[in-house]
Amino acid sequence: MTGKQLFDQYQFAAQVNGFGSNEFQYGNLLYQALKIEGEEKIFQLLEEAEKSGKRISLEYPEAPVESFPEPHRVILL
Repeated sequence: MTGKQLFDQYQFAAQVNGFGSNEFQYGNLLYQALKIEGEEKIFQLLEEAEKSGKRISLEYPEAPVESFPEPHRVILL
């Protein structure tokens, strides 16, 4: 499967399973990752994740507890 197909599959699963589901959370994470890194990079990472059995994750900067940091990088876990 291509990265675009994988992305669409995860987005569809998020819609089907609905708010609060693991699929919904991962679909939202992928959308956020797409906004950070762009389509080409995320689709490439999705293909790599599929082959290696990993998942995409967001990395946050170290910040004080009282703040709400935005993710700044996309990584594979």
